[in-house]
Amino acid sequence: MTQMRAVAGNLPGATRVILADEKDHLTFAVLGSGTMLVTSYLEVTEPTEICFAHDPHGIHISVQYFLEGEATIVMGDGGRADWAQDGTSVIRSDTPGFRLFVKPGQVLRHICVAMYHGALSGTLGSDPSEPIRALMATKEPVNMAVPIRTDSRVRATAEALYALRLAKGIDAIKADGMAISFLSEVLERFDQQDAGSTSQGGVLPWQGRMVQSLRAAIEEDPDNIPTNGDMLHRFNMGEQMARRAFQAEFGLTMSAHARAVRLAKARDMLLNGTASIKQVGFDCGYAHVGNFTRAYRQKFGETPSETRRMTKT
Repeated sequence: MTQMRAVAGNLPGATRVILADEKDHLTFAVLGSGTMLVTSYLEVTEPTEICFAHDPHGIHISVQYFLEGEATIVMGDGGRADWAQDGTSVIRSDTPGFRLFVKPGQVLRHICVAMYHGALSGTLGSDPSEPIRALMATKEPVNMAVPIRTDSRVRATAEALYALRLAKGIDAIKADGMAISFLSEVLERFDQQDAGSTSQGGVLPWQGRMVQSLRAAIEEDPDNIPTNGDMLHRFNMGEQMARRAFQAEFGLTMSAHARAVRLAKARDMLLNGTASIKQVGFDCGYAHVGNFTRAYRQKFGETPSETRRMTKT
């Protein structure tokens, strides 16, 4: 990808970093509790790179939520991960910082709540769990961007924080408390989620369980694949993350799986029922018999008429 633009983040004292013009910006605020709130609004018309350089003031841990759009994060050690709308992540990158690559055509809105290692470590207790110990380690550089289960409540908090990004006075105090709450809630989920290895396709255990449930839901009702709001509510993932995890886990898209389920239903109806081929196609989601015949032949290597004739032999 051509690196068209780059801007350094993590600038204590800065209130705004201009990327291109007044509509494309990052905002940065240091709140009273010591948390840092960074938000973005980017309208990307060309390939864009945003650089969050190593912070010379110390190690910090951040939680991120993408309200809109998607990007690829590249860690300082070269590790990559995809971020998608309604995706939550815990991030620490020591070697040295990280970069976001954003494709053209994206409208990107996100929030980041961060805290320095020293301030955070004092609040986590003397006997943290293994995930927290790995996150807070100091002997070796740490580079991680871990997707976290999310839901509509987390999104609501993220939206509220985004609305308070430039708050002053009492609203600034409200933003501070909300930022601490958001950071602690996401870290609690990070602490509690299973730490098993990813699948060959890079799917985390919790994502694998969710897409198994999602596949069962599609098989039950292949005409109604969950959309973003329902996906978030039922499966703890935004639609884009769910689509990626589903394809990585099963080797086909959700829509392709739904189509296969409908065609299997059609075959059963042709073998065991008396409805016309046109009606079978219509009942399985095909408005035109020609489209039904083509899809059916591609799936089963024979036409619906040939299948129907099997019932008469």
